[in-house]
Amino acid sequence: MAPKKSTVVRNAQTALLRSTFATLERTAPAAGARLAERLWFSVGRPPAPAQRDRRAPSGGSPFAVPLGSSTVRGVRFGEPTAPIATLVHGWGGWWQQLGAFVSLLLEQGYQVVAFDALAHGSSGRGALGPRSSTLPEMAESYRAVADHVGAPTLTVAHSMGCLSVLWAQHHHGIAPARQVLIAPASTGAGMLDVFADALALGPAVKAGLAARFERRIGRPLAAFDVLPLVEAEQGAGRLAPALIVHDREDAVTSAEDSAALAEHWRGSRLRMTERLGHYRVLWASEVLAMSRDFCTGTLSPRTTRHR
Repeated sequence: MAPKKSTVVRNAQTALLRSTFATLERTAPAAGARLAERLWFSVGRPPAPAQRDRRAPSGGSPFAVPLGSSTVRGVRFGEPTAPIATLVHGWGGWWQQLGAFVSLLLEQGYQVVAFDALAHGSSGRGALGPRSSTLPEMAESYRAVADHVGAPTLTVAHSMGCLSVLWAQHHHGIAPARQVLIAPASTGAGMLDVFADALALGPAVKAGLAARFERRIGRPLAAFDVLPLVEAEQGAGRLAPALIVHDREDAVTSAEDSAALAEHWRGSRLRMTERLGHYRVLWASEVLAMSRDFCTGTLSPRTTRHR
């Protein structure tokens, strides 16, 4: 489907959902919460492989890792004896979205490991179905890859992938020596707000969704806040330096939350960009340059504003 036509269809679908939720808020909020739950855990359908590979580096060795009754699939680049840098995509994403980092990290002497979490990209179905997942399952995919290829020395993660990396560190003991976190999702409530705003969920449906989330996962939304995870790992002496990059105009995750995160994360570096949004930041030359400087230890300790 052509990009323009695809956008028109997507906008029409969103408008229909917003209208549906407005009706359900008035007439059947419990049914609205059930529908919202189904959409919340959906990761969507990725583009065709040819489209995903369009901006991906060539080469690499495919690998597959069993996880439960499914399979996590990924690609390795570089020398197998080199320290590992793992790329971690966000919710509904795929590894090629971080493809610009492959050559940069190879030049820095890493081998690069990239993968699609369960229910994402080319990997197998998740526990909730072929295109549905949870944050703990994303973290399990990351853990399974680390168990298979080796623990990462460095991670580069995007959006919800940042939270999955920190979740895996806290719950599975995977502690990279350095982390690059791009547009991190920081709070469960913030993620719910973005979702609710996108679909114009009313207060009754939104509250019902939060309750259904807790029943499904067995944890409240607040359990997925980044800051408590960071403080726990920092208190245990397991938290390594991080570069946190966020665009001021990001409409998906909060730049203000990233600024607060950097204030609490000792040894972190915060860089704010302009006019890159949530996805273009992954391919911006200035982001790649600051990531390279962070890897080499030449990034200044100051919090600066990049244009």
